[in-house]
Amino acid sequence: MDDGTPGAAIDVALFRLRRIWARPLRTRKAADPQRAVQMSNVMVVHAVHKLSLDVPEVTVGAVAEQLDVDPSTASRLVNDAIGAGFVEREESEVDARRARLMLSPRGRRVLEVVVDSRRTYLDGLIADWDEADRATFARLLTRFAEATVARPPDLAGIDRRIVEAIEEPAATGTLS
Repeated sequence: MDDGTPGAAIDVALFRLRRIWARPLRTRKAADPQRAVQMSNVMVVHAVHKLSLDVPEVTVGAVAEQLDVDPSTASRLVNDAIGAGFVEREESEVDARRARLMLSPRGRRVLEVVVDSRRTYLDGLIADWDEADRATFARLLTRFAEATVARPPDLAGIDRRIVEAIEEPAATGTLS
């Protein structure tokens, strides 16, 4: 729905950006020889890396929180990343009942390539912008990202509104 507000324009732009970032790494057929890595593997690699900067031992539970998924989903995603050779699991030094996760050398290389590729792509997109515009955009986008972390959406409220919309006999309004 485009109501002409800045929020509507941002919503459309963010949706388009999400699709662009996911497209190169989205799941493809397992028989596809071009498929080097799946987006879920990259998400786990990023989560393990980020968490390892902040906590002494990264666990599946911490990955679940970082990715905002339930523990069983995180366990499956972590197992997939381990199977792909991007993450390693070792016995915890703190609690033998737990496992600690760390990036494998292969996972670190994939992380470096993905981050470098994204940054090179972004630098190319704004290469013809003047320096002041690039700096302003970076500052405002960072500020926006920080605001989304500080004030996350009310998912329960969204779920409630979706249920109400589904139960309505006829939806009103139009989407653009």
